[in-house]
Amino acid sequence: VHTAYEYMIVEEEGYLLVYMKDLKTVYMYTDIQLLELPDKLQEEIRMGKPFGDLEELYAFLENYSS
Repeated sequence: VHTAYEYMIVEEEGYLLVYMKDLKTVYMYTDIQLLELPDKLQEEIRMGKPFGDLEELYAFLENYSS
């Protein structure tokens, strides 16, 4: 089931990058390295990890930022 999302986290050059839902507009660059994350999460992010809203996005980022 494809749920609506507003943001998508992807990996670019080893770091997590947040795109807007058009997947062209960069919303945020992060200093979170993909390889610092659990394997399962790395897989999800390589596929593109969607987030429904900012609250969800920031909760995730706070969890993993150093």
